[in-house]
Amino acid sequence: MTLTDILKNTGETPGADGSASLNNSFAGPRPFEALAKKDGGVEITAITNDSRKAVKGALFFALPGAKTDGSLYIRQALENGASAVVSQNAADPALKTAYPSAVWLRTPDISALLSTAAANFYHNPSAELKVTGLTGTKGKTTTAYLLESILAAHGDKPGVAGTINYRVNGRVLSKAANTTPLAHDLQALLRAMVGAGAKSAIMEISSHALALKRADNVRFDCAVFTNLQSDHMDFHKTRGDYFLAKARLFELLAASPKKNKTAVINADDEMAAELISGLSRGLKTLTFAVDGKADFKASAVQILEQKTLFNLNAPGGKTPVVLNLLGLHNVYNALAAITAACAMGVGLETAVKGVQALTRVPGRLERIDLGQNFTVFVDYAHTGAALESVLTNLKKLPHAKIITVFGCGGDRDRTKRAPMGAVSCSLSDRVIITSDNPRTEDPARIFSDIEKGLAGVFLNYETLPCRREAIFKAIAAASKGDIVLIAGKGHEDYQILKNETIHFSDREEAEEAIKKKMQNAK
Repeated sequence: MTLTDILKNTGETPGADGSASLNNSFAGPRPFEALAKKDGGVEITAITNDSRKAVKGALFFALPGAKTDGSLYIRQALENGASAVVSQNAADPALKTAYPSAVWLRTPDISALLSTAAANFYHNPSAELKVTGLTGTKGKTTTAYLLESILAAHGDKPGVAGTINYRVNGRVLSKAANTTPLAHDLQALLRAMVGAGAKSAIMEISSHALALKRADNVRFDCAVFTNLQSDHMDFHKTRGDYFLAKARLFELLAASPKKNKTAVINADDEMAAELISGLSRGLKTLTFAVDGKADFKASAVQILEQKTLFNLNAPGGKTPVVLNLLGLHNVYNALAAITAACAMGVGLETAVKGVQALTRVPGRLERIDLGQNFTVFVDYAHTGAALESVLTNLKKLPHAKIITVFGCGGDRDRTKRAPMGAVSCSLSDRVIITSDNPRTEDPARIFSDIEKGLAGVFLNYETLPCRREAIFKAIAAASKGDIVLIAGKGHEDYQILKNETIHFSDREEAEEAIKKKMQNAK
């Protein structure tokens, strides 16, 4: 594909006279160097932001990052064969001299340009799929699994891009590097889904991705809002900014050229009214709820030891639902998935059948059962609200004591640490505070931040930096009828330390600890 074709509809296209032109879709300045006809005709073989992956004919985007700047790696990209470079900075004269045939473009909004260029390069794969975007602080992953199960029951081979992995028809393509991939990786993934026979795609859309315009050129059919809690304040700075980032998904939905587009909103969330009031006129909206009025409403909720029951009142009728997932939060997730599925033409009976078929979601209140006389759950909860939700649901189950193991990630939002400690201690009988992914931060400082919410109020906790030791200690302390919750990492099978990333799975550690305890009991 030529550079001209890739830059179509970006404002960076060459004019008839060989100079760069500017169309109405691009509000920034012209490239610092005119894109001549010969430059526009350069054949592009790949798009990348990783200089190590640059090949002959690649278009290299020098993206700025939190820890480094892609401009530092332009030379390496050119050495590896890149034919063109896009940067927010002026070209290095020395590099222009050393690589005279390379095409250079400068743009004030490199994220937006990458998004459009990637969609063009991969021939807009989202136009060939029914695409659902899921956003919200909690519930995206479980809702994606539930919707995937529904669409499979409907006869589709759904593609999924989410926090755990990227997959098509249940077959994992790769682990997830990001909840929402970078724009060029996302478009490549959507094209792979089409190639694998998928007719629909389910995407978890993070607030980071929305703010960084990774999904700007995805043509959505449905957008789902699960809820809004405080999170990622290290990135968004204010709760208002965080909400606006989430709300941007619905702007992308409105801008999509698809027909019969639907916004699906959790009517019980405190931000629902504001979100709905900001939706584009004419955009179809469906709501779901447990407490308030909604198009899809759950009632008579029962949280049992092995399953969750509720009655569903929907436009297609009233029906009982039996979930294999535990907790009120999973009632909301099921409602979100059913509502989105029905919005896309799936029958209510099939939608209910689909959610009932799902037996587990990796790392989401996942039960570890090796026949022990106490219960162990692994969960991804890593905010105060998420921990409160999980522990509140666990307290409704028959139990003797609740023992909670949790930690907070390093180099991330420090404001959530004290609330997480307070929630854990108030809803648990015993708490072991340990390391999560400390990254480059001193675990002692993380523990100090957590204890600011505990000092002088709670005494039912201890700190144990080694996560493995903390898990083993919690399980060793468990008695018949107790519940052990290991929170924070969920499905993750790694731990990020100061100078390395090691293999570490809460599930594997819990299983080993249970086996050891049961062996010692013989």
